[in-house]
Amino acid sequence: MSISEIFEGLTTLGLFVSVVLVFIELRRNGLSTRLNNNLIFTERHFNLRNITMNHGCADIIVRGRKGLRNLDDAEQLVFKNYLLNAAQTASIMLLAAQGKLASAEVVRAQATRIVKDEWDNNGGKDYWDEIKHDSPVVPHVRALIQQVLG
Repeated sequence: MSISEIFEGLTTLGLFVSVVLVFIELRRNGLSTRLNNNLIFTERHFNLRNITMNHGCADIIVRGRKGLRNLDDAEQLVFKNYLLNAAQTASIMLLAAQGKLASAEVVRAQATRIVKDEWDNNGGKDYWDEIKHDSPVVPHVRALIQQVLG
């Protein structure tokens, strides 16, 4: 075996080790990203729920669920933004499913439940009737709301 063959073998081995190390690093970064996405979802979901700790906001949400006609213009703005935030929060979970952080079935069920809890009421339906033909949400969120409200 010549010296050039030994160096070719070492070069091949070094290249293989480099590829393995890059693969390990990419995998670790992917896991970190998925965990971070889960934390973002959890934070958004808690922030959304914490809005109801304010009695004034909770009152608007309760009356809004009975129908938009129960709210003045400023209250409708609060209620409508609350509904949009709920839908967007659910969409983060749907996107996390693509990263396989949780099973797609679990994520789909949770996201559907969040939208159902917040939108499946008279006020949510009233608002959907207003925006469904030109909704200010991305297509997968629109599909989720449509699925929940039928």
